[in-house]
Amino acid sequence: MKTHLNQLGDRWANSLATSRRDIAIVAAGKARLDFQDDQGPTFQPNPNFLQWIEPRFASENSLLLLSQETRPKLLFYQPEDYWHATPPPPDHLNGEVDIEIFKTTEDLDKRCFELVTGQRAAYIGEEEAIPDINLMVASNPTELVNQILYTRAVKTTYELSLLRKASVIGARGHLAAKEGFEQNLSEFEIHIKFLEATGLNEHALPYGNIVAQNDHASLLHYQHQERHVPEPILSLLIDAGGSYKGYASDITRTYCTRTEHEVLETEVFKSLISAITKLKDMLVAEACEGTSFVDLQKLMHQTLAKILTEHHLVNISPDEAFESGLTELFCPHGLGHILGLQVHDVGGQQISADGTLSPPPKNYPSLRLTRPICQDMVLTIEPGLYFIPSLLRTLKSSKSLDWKLIERLIPFGGIRVEDNIRINDNGNGNGNGNGNGNENLTLNAFQVLERQNQ
Repeated sequence: MKTHLNQLGDRWANSLATSRRDIAIVAAGKARLDFQDDQGPTFQPNPNFLQWIEPRFASENSLLLLSQETRPKLLFYQPEDYWHATPPPPDHLNGEVDIEIFKTTEDLDKRCFELVTGQRAAYIGEEEAIPDINLMVASNPTELVNQILYTRAVKTTYELSLLRKASVIGARGHLAAKEGFEQNLSEFEIHIKFLEATGLNEHALPYGNIVAQNDHASLLHYQHQERHVPEPILSLLIDAGGSYKGYASDITRTYCTRTEHEVLETEVFKSLISAITKLKDMLVAEACEGTSFVDLQKLMHQTLAKILTEHHLVNISPDEAFESGLTELFCPHGLGHILGLQVHDVGGQQISADGTLSPPPKNYPSLRLTRPICQDMVLTIEPGLYFIPSLLRTLKSSKSLDWKLIERLIPFGGIRVEDNIRINDNGNGNGNGNGNGNENLTLNAFQVLERQNQ
């Protein structure tokens, strides 16, 4: 932890110097209320604050002061409140972070005023949480923000340890979900099994679970959980992750059941799941430091073209299927994204610390990661293949597709298989046998649980 904080301190000191700022005021943020209501969503702290202070100590209205010269100082808000439990201060950080506790925001803001007066101060956080200090403070200055967001892509050793634990939690939930699918449970019941296995309640999940049976799997971010069990049950796509001290895992698996209903397409769909899984493994092996993620996106679609041809879903060559853009209708999303404090972590299209962006290609507008891959970046690899009626209808007059087979596969929805990997070209981490030393956090997590159950 000490090394982690020192690394963060160095990053912020360099970023402050580059952006010609003396001190940064990083706000935890404020809880929100719903429109015309006295209740609201669960408080979501500023992720730049969470990189220093884990969620259970992230009290709203608190401020973290970071400067080039002095030790970090946490102005911790701990009111006397008999309505809600107030988070305790992070006393374990004493010695690394100076902590001052305040019962009122007025006193906290006054102390902030005293500490930043006469300095070139920058505020990092949502506008609603700016402290009332009557000073000219630059709010989220672009130059400083770009520096910080760019560096967050590279994880510290401590962050990697948290991401591994989040992976184990997520894998535990996936094993329970698979068991629920084999027991013919509903989407909602599978969701509940996931929560029970992970020990997380819904607001602690890194994102809302996608539990999609049958044709629901054709909706990329399907958001409901049906209570009734479909008849017949054909498939399950579950995209769900674990969370540990603010860091996320993002895991997807697809399953198919053997039924008496249309055995031919069941076997084809199972074969497609196997092919997409192999594609995922191949792309994991290709992800190396310096590799262009845009090139990996292209490789995914080139391989999808072969898969479509081999399974007789199209009757044109793989080259024709790729060059015509046909594969993009079967997989309209990007191959993956950076993972960390946020599921879709920041800086994915930022190719330098000065904020220079590399927009995604026009034919891959959903691609969130366009910067070159680098050491200790954690990212997802998630190829998919879907039968989305609204997209396929655009090709209805085309003779390039086997419509009879496709129409029989539409009720299965789609396939996505997703692992989380740490780029490790040093070859001295927990390799996954691909030859490039990458650490597959997801497969390693499943192996940990398998050993525990032996």
